[in-house]
Amino acid sequence: MGDLVEIRVSQLAEKTIPLKELKKWNIFSTIDDNFLQNIRIAHVHGTFGFLITTDDVVYAIGSGPIGSLGIGKSESVPSPVKIDTLCGQFVREFFTNAKASCFALTKDGRVFAWGSNLLGELGIETVGIITTPKLVKVGDGAKISQLSVGFAHTLALTMDTAEVFVWGYNHYGQLGLRDETNRSKPRNATSNITSNKIKQICSSQFSSFALTQSGDLYSWGHNATGELGIGNFIHSNIPTKAIFDTPIKKVINGPYHTVVLTKSGEVYACGSNSEGQLGIGDKTNLNVLTRVATDVEIIFDDISSMSKINQSLAKSKDTTFAWGEIHKGISFNNPTELNSLNFPHPMTLVKKEAQFMYKSLCASNYEEKGKSVLQTLETAIGGPGTDVEFKVEGSIIKAHKSILILRSDCIARKFSESWNKQDGQIELQDVKRDTFYALLYFLYTDKLYCRDVDFDTLSDLMKLADQYRETDLRKKCESVLQKQIKLENVFTIYKVAGECNAKVELNTITFVDYISSGDLLDKANLSGQEFLRFTKAWAEKSKNSGDPN
Repeated sequence: MGDLVEIRVSQLAEKTIPLKELKKWNIFSTIDDNFLQNIRIAHVHGTFGFLITTDDVVYAIGSGPIGSLGIGKSESVPSPVKIDTLCGQFVREFFTNAKASCFALTKDGRVFAWGSNLLGELGIETVGIITTPKLVKVGDGAKISQLSVGFAHTLALTMDTAEVFVWGYNHYGQLGLRDETNRSKPRNATSNITSNKIKQICSSQFSSFALTQSGDLYSWGHNATGELGIGNFIHSNIPTKAIFDTPIKKVINGPYHTVVLTKSGEVYACGSNSEGQLGIGDKTNLNVLTRVATDVEIIFDDISSMSKINQSLAKSKDTTFAWGEIHKGISFNNPTELNSLNFPHPMTLVKKEAQFMYKSLCASNYEEKGKSVLQTLETAIGGPGTDVEFKVEGSIIKAHKSILILRSDCIARKFSESWNKQDGQIELQDVKRDTFYALLYFLYTDKLYCRDVDFDTLSDLMKLADQYRETDLRKKCESVLQKQIKLENVFTIYKVAGECNAKVELNTITFVDYISSGDLLDKANLSGQEFLRFTKAWAEKSKNSGDPN
């Protein structure tokens, strides 16, 4: 196999990714559970993804540009297909950029690349689409510990020497080599960065970042929105120390914004702020790192973002906060608590048809520890002991009849009446698969489960709650709507509320504020009846408060 190395099966770990975690990703929903129960690595990039079994067989699934699947010229495979070159290589993580250039990093520090390569972004010393994985030669055989991919450029951090190698597109100087020339061969950029040891690399669409062991941040490349944090809006082909005196623990990037977590648990951001992704309370671009605005003092544990979405996430203990673009036309300017998020992966509301992983799922990241009763119930749907099957939109959902009967009088009656007459699977009509799953999840846990917590999903769930007479579920949905009311989405929420008779009250959002925002009103897609409903709500609120403004 030339440069490839066969890994003995005995070297492989037997731990697997929990089935519940894999089922959160749409692209895996049609794969048989028996297959998914044997997966140790999984990766999703929009319409395609990769899976690795415990015996180190690597598969591609989905559809993407020519070469992106790594299986030749095939652009679409509805079921998992082997990537022969990667089998037995013990890949530990996948990386994919916006142009569908793909990389696989192995446990022993080798890098394989395939897909789009028009600008040299694969680092294999040639250009043109590559349809099967090729080994990337970094330096004199250097082993790689980290990779980071931008729009069409790549950074690699060596395992032993902590040197930074770069290759690919360089129009804005994002390779840090003091010029704007593309490179198809990895080049060592460490001498241009700092003499301090690098511990993390990161990249936005057209910029690059290196974080030192001492907590200093160096940045270079595109800077039209201030994402480099160096106090100006000028592109730089030379790594420059960010203007920031507090030691940094971690750095992450969106398309054109940067977020850092300090060693003391504070979050700062700079760069593009078109959707409020800096979390500073407005939408002003900033060229220096500025602390995000929170109502109370919060010590954050981790941060996350991706170079594809104008969105930022942060985690404090078991609570996840989001800001920036949350859904089409909806954005938060401040960190907002949204516990339904699948941290560290981005919310998928911006592009509902596609999901993206912040990083590959790995079985080793899931701790084996005793579960509480509630934790057991959270993963029970489709798990051991199921004795009833529901067929919804062609998908099968397995559940426990006894739990459903104990939790729902309505379902108990259905089991003794109409459902009792159906042999085998209970086929449900006029309901979406995800909506019915969310109903079952609530019955098991008393919690909301929405893979894409958007207004349409909440509306469908409230209607289903009415159908099954689950008043507590309806109240939880109404509470979510209430918390999400903002000037930019108030009409949308009132429209949804009207469709399902939800109780939603005006808070600080006022009718006068909305009318004064002429562009928002012009874009509103409302019927006369919907506008009348909102006007009455505003009038009632004003009457009760004595203040029409």
